[in-house]
Amino acid sequence: MRVATFQTTSALMQKTMTTQARLAEVQAQQANGLKSSDYGGLGSSAGRVVDLSISVSRAEANISAANTVVSRNDMASSILQDITDVLTNARSAVSATRSDDELESLQNNAAEYLEDLKTMLNTQYQGRYLFSGSTTDTAPVDFTAYAATDLTTVNSDYYQGDGYTQTIRLENGQQMDYGITATVSGFEEALRALSYVANGNLSDTSELQDVDALLVSAQDSVIAATSKAGNTSSRLQSYIENEEDFIAEAENLAAGETSIDAAAATVLATSYETQLEASYSALSKILNLNLSDYLR
Repeated sequence: MRVATFQTTSALMQKTMTTQARLAEVQAQQANGLKSSDYGGLGSSAGRVVDLSISVSRAEANISAANTVVSRNDMASSILQDITDVLTNARSAVSATRSDDELESLQNNAAEYLEDLKTMLNTQYQGRYLFSGSTTDTAPVDFTAYAATDLTTVNSDYYQGDGYTQTIRLENGQQMDYGITATVSGFEEALRALSYVANGNLSDTSELQDVDALLVSAQDSVIAATSKAGNTSSRLQSYIENEEDFIAEAENLAAGETSIDAAAATVLATSYETQLEASYSALSKILNLNLSDYLR
């Protein structure tokens, strides 16, 4: 009978090392909760995980862009509300002017309101002018060459920007316009009315009704623009929430492809540990065999 143990020992040693490697892999999975530390270990799931990762990154970029627009849009809405308040005050000042003697006071008030509107329309947010169209590095309102000489002629000589409407591109080919320029009719009407009064064109109170009518029209336009800006922010917020829901779902799907079943991993690790113990016991017995025991 053959008593050589080399072949048996080698085979058993190889199986033991294989079991050790598998146990180490399962223990690593238990430690980080992942099936593999790279895509190569995911097998046929790798492609799906990569696609989900790309989709999540794209959605995160969309959310970032939408949040930027919402932030700028909300700031513009705040400015529009302030402009509405200025126009309310201007209308009150016009209504309070009942005699020619009070025209100088109204003129001074109009000049102040005009400067207030200029400051508001030249608001910068995050280093960019809000109401200049695409020329966001140029202040939109400059009164250097501007002076309204009548109440009926549209005059936007104050405007230094362009007519570009900002647009954000969303998923599935969608796009949404946002932002307004300082040439919106309400702004132009307000500046025309206040400039006309501030420049001392009123010789008596006979034109105050026309001034007030122009301010009313301006205020209605600004209120409409404020509402539009609010609707845009609301739509974008809904879009952001949908993208966030998509990210959560995609991450759950990816986790299903990459995460281990903790209970199954525990059972598998226990099985490998049992196999190793049996292998170590068998190796110990084989390695302790002595040829002299068979020659006595």
